[in-house]
Amino acid sequence: MSNFQAIWLIARREAKERARSKAFLASTAVTVLLLGAVVTIVALTHSGPPRFDVALVGDSPAGLTETLNAAAIASNALIDYSDLEDREAIADAIALGDLDAAVLDDDTILLGPNPSAALQTILEIGLRQSRLIERLEDAGLEPEALAFIFGADGGVSIITAGDPDESTGEGIAFATIVLLFLVITTYGQWVLMGVLEEKSTRVVELIVSSTSVRNLLAGKVLGIGLLGLAQLVALVAIALTAGSVFHLFEIPSGSISTAAWSLVWFVLGFAFYAALNAAAGSLVSRTEDAQAAATPIALVAVASYLVTFAVIMPNPDSTTAVLISFLPPVAPIAFPARIGFIGIPLWQILAGVVVMIISVVAVVRLAARVYAGALLASGGRVKIRDAWRAAEELTAGR
Repeated sequence: MSNFQAIWLIARREAKERARSKAFLASTAVTVLLLGAVVTIVALTHSGPPRFDVALVGDSPAGLTETLNAAAIASNALIDYSDLEDREAIADAIALGDLDAAVLDDDTILLGPNPSAALQTILEIGLRQSRLIERLEDAGLEPEALAFIFGADGGVSIITAGDPDESTGEGIAFATIVLLFLVITTYGQWVLMGVLEEKSTRVVELIVSSTSVRNLLAGKVLGIGLLGLAQLVALVAIALTAGSVFHLFEIPSGSISTAAWSLVWFVLGFAFYAALNAAAGSLVSRTEDAQAAATPIALVAVASYLVTFAVIMPNPDSTTAVLISFLPPVAPIAFPARIGFIGIPLWQILAGVVVMIISVVAVVRLAARVYAGALLASGGRVKIRDAWRAAEELTAGR
């Protein structure tokens, strides 16, 4: 059996075992329920543009509906027109709140007891503009000239300060780094606990008898990584689908590239931290010692997360931010943040990926050595130095 086949078999076994575990099923169910609750709350509390019911009574000016609609769109509102004609019925409907307003043919605007300032402005602007158009037509101005006057932009240019998608991009970057930090640390803990469980149950002795320890490490990281990635993609897909169905948000086109690069950095970051967690898990034999073994790695991850917020996000294009983002522990979180905030040059992204790949290979090799030396040890906690020596003796014995 080739190394690739062995790694794939171990990865498939690891993914199946984890997917069937009660802990994974429970965590997935709870996460989906929480996500559904959040989407439901947002959907129920989410308010679209205000809608107003308005009645047009009598001989209204020509084009009044069009001018009212234009004024409403400018105010981010919608108008529904009532077919009521009787003035007493309209007055009663306004008093009861069934109708928001009415425009009479003598240019009188009827409003309810608690009138909306936005609606009053819309009706005044629409009515005045329609009357102006009517008087200009009576004065002999041609419809084409009116269309030019009221429809053309008159050469006015509107320039917004900054990128219109800048705030959205920053929001996506913020959500991305928080999500990456959570999933990288969570799935890294899965690797640590998986190694500890196999070691405590002596299952690992059967596995290493038919393949190398390095293959076992690679298969475990690959299997848990694929399972975690599948869970992550499923949750994001659910959130995006629900948001699209309920019209809770719109996804800007620039976020697609940010999401794609975030996926790349998730894979690299998970491989980096998972290898460290696997080595840490091999150093202990009891669940009680797992937290102590994982603490140094967790502190590094938290420090990287805090550095991203404190140093990189305030000024993502500074020299300090660029240099810090190339540090392997920080890169999986820092690069997505910088991409989302400023859209860094492609060469920096590619250089960061190359540095991270080299770092992952180095960490995997070092972790595999510690993993090999400590995996078969039982009893108490194994020191890294003792595990390293045991791996040297194991290699020399072969």
